[in-house]
Amino acid sequence: MLYILTALKCEASALAGLPGEVVVTGVGGCTISTVSKIGLTPNDHVLNVGICAGKDKGKGYLINQVISEVTGRRFYPDILFDSGADEMSITTSSEVVTSVEDGMLYDMESSLICDAVLKVIPPSNLAIYKVVSDSGDNFPSKNEITQLIREHLDEIKKIAELLTAKGGLKEYEFLPDGIFEEMRLTQYMRNELKDLEHYCAAAGREEELLALIDKMRKEERLPAKDKKAGREVLDEICSYLR
Repeated sequence: MLYILTALKCEASALAGLPGEVVVTGVGGCTISTVSKIGLTPNDHVLNVGICAGKDKGKGYLINQVISEVTGRRFYPDILFDSGADEMSITTSSEVVTSVEDGMLYDMESSLICDAVLKVIPPSNLAIYKVVSDSGDNFPSKNEITQLIREHLDEIKKIAELLTAKGGLKEYEFLPDGIFEEMRLTQYMRNELKDLEHYCAAAGREEELLALIDKMRKEERLPAKDKKAGREVLDEICSYLR
């Protein structure tokens, strides 16, 4: 099943006729609550469509990295298809952004959607497409938002079809059993390592991550003696790979 998630009703109203089920999540904390009620399964697909703040109004982007401004977590949709769309990363803020820099996109829900859906579906079953609506000021009206999304309907439909048509399953979990205990990670740190594991699988960097872990063992930094030492090891690995 394909679920097309939008934060606003005026975004959803432009998506009539697309395959799948359109779901309006709302913004902020409402997003996680709504997604949790969908009943996702590992074989489902999710396409998040919406507006964002950026420099080039009217430009659409396929998102290849999502950064949470609040937590610092990063998520990586694994784009296994070629839609021809320009790609860019996006930062999710908890507040309305009033100014943006060149090469930056901002919204208020992408990281929340990633956090919710990637607990169930693999990164290759997620795609995010954002249309720049403003640069932090002159926020568009509901009708203008609908029109902006509608102008990209052909591209959105193409992405939806490519997302659901790809064949084969990709393995995203390759870390050795017991690694979380070996690194003495809290649940939050475990989530960070899982995000990094998914990124390395998507980017073909599995061997680099495994080699870093082996290096830490040879340096006798693993097993970690406590959570503080585990935090230091994880930070070093994240810094190297990102």
